[in-house]
Amino acid sequence: MPARILIVDDDPLMCNLLTLTLHREGYETEAVYSGQDALDYLSGSGVDLILLDIMMADFNGFQVLRALRADPSTAVIPVILLTARVDSISQKTGMDAGAVDYLTKPITPDVLVSRVRDALSAGS
Repeated sequence: MPARILIVDDDPLMCNLLTLTLHREGYETEAVYSGQDALDYLSGSGVDLILLDIMMADFNGFQVLRALRADPSTAVIPVILLTARVDSISQKTGMDAGAVDYLTKPITPDVLVSRVRDALSAGS
């Protein structure tokens, strides 16, 4: 059974690009466009990995990540932050909050797929 990946980004174009890249590798994906949508989706569905943007209008990625880690049903899902924020403070904040990886946009498809594979294999 292919791994299920939730993409959380307020940019529909980015979601489409990530979806196409991951589908070519055989992954199943679902995309949501806000932090609240992610939390709502995860209350009813399980996933194997989350790709999470930081800069979103309702809840930022750090807030979503902290909420995921505080909930026993989502605490162990690996989360990769995928963001345009390149500063070291954001990276440290994300890793301290429980992200398994921190990737900056733009990212090449090969790097994305490699990091997704790494995160999924570390979690199994």
